[in-house]
Amino acid sequence: MFATTQDQQFILFRVADETYAVGVHETHEVIRYKEPKRIPHAPAHVLGVINLRGAIIPVIGLRERFSLESKTPDDETRIIVTTQNGRLHGLVCDAVERVVLVPAANIEENPDLEERRGLSAVRGVAHLDDKDSVVFLLALDMVLAQSGENVQ
Repeated sequence: MFATTQDQQFILFRVADETYAVGVHETHEVIRYKEPKRIPHAPAHVLGVINLRGAIIPVIGLRERFSLESKTPDDETRIIVTTQNGRLHGLVCDAVERVVLVPAANIEENPDLEERRGLSAVRGVAHLDDKDSVVFLLALDMVLAQSGENVQ
């Protein structure tokens, strides 16, 4: 995924005290939080589905997915609508911070995750020059794994 010589754009967002990123190329849009409709017998991190201009998309709570304490949505809570394999999914985060261009030299796979690649929601890290010195890069395929793909 990171074997590139080109700079990449990422959307930075916060979940609890950590900053994460998802590639702009994997992002459809960012919307204000709206309450998903619950799905019976869905995993705890699948908060439900929303209707986005006629498209029914599953919504995954990142706090729940990462086994963190749930938080009541507030004015900063956002849903990042991502696209994976031609399908839309929503990721609930505490706040979206900004879009950044990260030099290719500052993007690397995390060697500690190499053996656990099939289990980790973090694909690697990006080093930024400001206060957010390290950002976790999400592995969308793993975040979305076991998220009720048959919901749509």
